[in-house]
Amino acid sequence: MALGIGRVNSGNLVLFTEQLAAMISAQLPLFQVLVNLATETLDKTLKKVLNEAVSRLEYGQDFAEVLEDYPETFDAIYVSMVKAGMNSGKLDSTLEHLAKYIKQVHETKGKVLASLSYPLFLIGALVVLIFVMTKFILPNFKKMYEDFGGKLPHATQVLLKIIAFFEKWGILIFFVVLSCYGVWFLYVNTVQGRINWDRFKLDMPIIGSLSFRVVLSQLLHTMAVLMKSEVPIVTTLTIAAAASGNKYVEELILQASEEVNRGRSLAEAFSNCNIFPGIVIQMISSGEEGGTLERLLASAANYYDKQVEIRLRTIVSLINPALTVIIGLAIAGIMVALFSPVFGIANLTNRGG
Repeated sequence: MALGIGRVNSGNLVLFTEQLAAMISAQLPLFQVLVNLATETLDKTLKKVLNEAVSRLEYGQDFAEVLEDYPETFDAIYVSMVKAGMNSGKLDSTLEHLAKYIKQVHETKGKVLASLSYPLFLIGALVVLIFVMTKFILPNFKKMYEDFGGKLPHATQVLLKIIAFFEKWGILIFFVVLSCYGVWFLYVNTVQGRINWDRFKLDMPIIGSLSFRVVLSQLLHTMAVLMKSEVPIVTTLTIAAAASGNKYVEELILQASEEVNRGRSLAEAFSNCNIFPGIVIQMISSGEEGGTLERLLASAANYYDKQVEIRLRTIVSLINPALTVIIGLAIAGIMVALFSPVFGIANLTNRGG
C-alpha cells in the first residue's frame, strides 16, 4: 500500500543514508538507529516517514517492505538496494554505495540546470525589459510627440504597430498557445505519446545529444550500483529502465531485459536496441567475459558524466554569444525606437522657438 507522504530533498536523503550506513556499520540495532535519525533530522517529510516506519517496525514488519510503502520518498532503486543489502548481510556498504549514487545523480542534474540557468535568465530579462519599455515608456514619448504636432519616426511607428497588434490579439494568441499546450499535454500523457515525445527529445538538434548523454549516464550509474549490491540482472534492468527518465529508452531496456531473461548476453541484448554507442557495448561485453561488469558499467557511467559536462560547455558556449547578439540587437532596436522621438521633440522645440 503506497502512502503519499511526499518527496525528500536529495541532500537530506544523502545525509540520512550516510548516517544510516555509519550507524549500522557500528553494529547499532536498526530500530534504535531509525529512532535516533527520526529525532535528529530537520526534514519534516523524512521525520514523518521515519516515525511511521519505527511504529511499523515495532510490529515486526521488514524494513525494506516498510520503505516500499513510501515510493515518493524511497524509489524502487532505494528499496531494491536495501533488500539486496539485507539479504547479503552487507547493508552498511550497500547504503554507502546508494548514498554515492544519489549524490552523483543529483550533481549531474544540478550541473545541467546551473549551465542553462544563465541563458534562461537573459531571455527572461529581455522579455521584462521589452515589456517595461513598450508598456510604460514608449506611450509617454508618443503623447509628448503628438502634443508638439510632430510625426513619429518610422522605427517608432513600427514598434507601436507591433504593440497595438499584441494588445488587440494578445488574448486570442494566449488562448491559442494555451490550447496547443493542452493538446500536447494530453498527448504526452498517453503511453505512445510519451514514447514518441521522449524519442523526439533525443533527436533534437544540439539539445538531443545532451539529453541522450544524461539518460545514458543515469542508466549506467543505476545498473552499476544495483549490480554492485548483487541485485539480479533482470531486476536491475527493470529498475534502471524506469530510472532512465526517458520512456523511449525505458521500452528498449525492457525489451533487452526480456532477451536477457531468455538467455542472451547483456551485450547482445543492448546491441539489438540500436541506441547504445559501440564503446558501451564493447565495455559490457568485456565486463561479462571478465566478470567485471559492474566496474566497467561504473567506468562507462563516469565517462558519460564527463561527456555531459563537455557537451554542456559546448552548448553554453554557443548559446551565450548568440543570446548576447540577439539581446544587443533587440535593445538597440528599442533604443532607436524610443530615442528617435526625443531628438524629434528637440528639433520641434527649436523650430517652435
